[in-house]
Amino acid sequence: MLRNPRVTGLLPIILLALLCFVPNLPAEMDVTGKTFYTKANIWYENPEKIYSTNYHRGAILAVGTKVTMKGVSAKEITFSNENGLDFRIVYIKKHSPGITVQDHFKRYFSEKTPMAYGGPFRKFSKSEQESIRKGEISEGMSKDAVLMSYGYPPPIKTPNLKSDRWVFMENRFMTRAVLFRDNKVTSVRK
Repeated sequence: MLRNPRVTGLLPIILLALLCFVPNLPAEMDVTGKTFYTKANIWYENPEKIYSTNYHRGAILAVGTKVTMKGVSAKEITFSNENGLDFRIVYIKKHSPGITVQDHFKRYFSEKTPMAYGGPFRKFSKSEQESIRKGEISEGMSKDAVLMSYGYPPPIKTPNLKSDRWVFMENRFMTRAVLFRDNKVTSVRK
């Protein structure tokens, strides 16, 4: 037990100084029980083990789906849809250099539905909206439409979204390259 007043008075200062030098402490997000909407299509084979790498296999949790958050930690995002199906996005740090789980959350969830009148979905052309509904990438789509339709490419494959070449992972072994010119898709290659 500390009885020296000088040491006791310095303790909060020392603790604060230590916290300032600990890099990137992931903060828990308090979203439990709150309603959000998906901002992009999310693929899953197993709803309770969706990798943040954004593999494109299985079913699609559609953009604009209303969900109830169960929690966001340094390792995962958990939520359920209106049918009570539980989902868990597992954060894979090595595939996401420079992106935290909180960044991932902000990319994929919003308090407002993107499908509302005046929302982001409505700004796209009819053909882009159709591709988004199907979870496809087609020539002529804007980068924003691709993000809503296909989600974000893993940062390990596409470190800069300003790039004119994005690489998505279909699974652990197959990739899909999307090429852009003037913010529009020019080709998609497997």
